[in-house]
Amino acid sequence: MVNLNACFCSLNDESLEVRHAAVDAIAEVGRAAPEKIVPIVIAEMPDATLDTRWYLGRSLVKMGPGIIPIILEYAEIEQNMDIQKYYGAVLSSFGEDAVPSLISLFSSTNPTARGMASAALERLEAKAVPALVGAANGRDQQVKLCAELTLAKLHIFEY
Repeated sequence: MVNLNACFCSLNDESLEVRHAAVDAIAEVGRAAPEKIVPIVIAEMPDATLDTRWYLGRSLVKMGPGIIPIILEYAEIEQNMDIQKYYGAVLSSFGEDAVPSLISLFSSTNPTARGMASAALERLEAKAVPALVGAANGRDQQVKLCAELTLAKLHIFEY
């Protein structure tokens, strides 16, 4: 069994090889038990340095798109935009697989979740445009407004 605490400590090691090995070990146990491991990784983020957050995020990415629903649960409640940025980076790394979930965050009551979703979709550019256009033409006013604003950031004004 992998000692996650040792892996978390190794994310601060001077050796790049040690840090990469720790990321890979965290990702490996996360792929085997995402419901258990993703929350533990996320719990490390608030007190982590920026570098360590990056490595924690990298371990989440390496767990694969199966963790999208778990990340969404945490995005819904996270108020810290600095943490939301890492959720957005992780989600956008999954490309088109994450688009419907990111658009679903537009209906969130949490403004930081909506902002993160918009920024993540903006990073996806063309991969997100068809779904954004669909949301902009939808009936939910909040989702529609968020989609329109995101499309405007992509310099798309006619749809």
